[in-house]
Amino acid sequence: MLHTMPTHMYIVSHKDFDAPDLPGYTPILAGAAANNASIAVRDDTGDNISTLNPEFCELTAQYWVWKNAHIDDGNVGFVHYRRYFYTDHHKKRIVPADWFSKDLEQYDIVLPEPWVLTKTIGAQFAQFHNIDDLKTVRAIVHERTPVFLPAFDALMHRHDLSCYNMFVMSSDRFDDYMTWLFDILDEARARVDVNGYDSYNKRLFGFLAERLLNVWVDAERLRVKRYPVYMPEEAAWRANLKARTKSLMYLHSL
Repeated sequence: MLHTMPTHMYIVSHKDFDAPDLPGYTPILAGAAANNASIAVRDDTGDNISTLNPEFCELTAQYWVWKNAHIDDGNVGFVHYRRYFYTDHHKKRIVPADWFSKDLEQYDIVLPEPWVLTKTIGAQFAQFHNIDDLKTVRAIVHERTPVFLPAFDALMHRHDLSCYNMFVMSSDRFDDYMTWLFDILDEARARVDVNGYDSYNKRLFGFLAERLLNVWVDAERLRVKRYPVYMPEEAAWRANLKARTKSLMYLHSL
């Protein structure tokens, strides 16, 4: 009989928030080294990079889980305090953790449904960030894992991207991904000086990781299960709009 592995979902936040009461979901405070929020699980204990949160965003929480959570027999996933995987486009129900366990019996990874951009991924990065930083990362990929370079180049010419650094995968695969990712990002940080960047562009390594996750998935030829991603307030707004529309339609029918 196939053993269904438990799924440990982490809700990354930089502040106190009303966490959904869902089995398997645990809030984690990102950037805790400079944060007084009361979330119990923090990214500034043990082996951590919490002080780098302004540059690495949610990756500081992912790094902490990688180095300190010791999840040996299970799946690991990450969402945000204001972004979750939803079961479909209509029900607006957050995906239960045990759904991911079943998904990963057939798939290798769970990702958000992709954003489809009018520009290519490379052109979009150049519009909002320093394109030289992306070129630096391409050079590092070529040096460290040249077999991944075709996937990198192909992504830069595509228009679709799974965003937010949200995913669910087995703990073994998570270890493989984080080892590869931080090998590249650590070298990129050694070559790129973000001190002159504004606060938005200082989040460079979080932005790069979004692209690199897609590269890794494509290069490894992983089987992908996708769910839509919504903000809870957006889901509530849509539900309210739908109810008001039904009410207006009823009034007009009288």
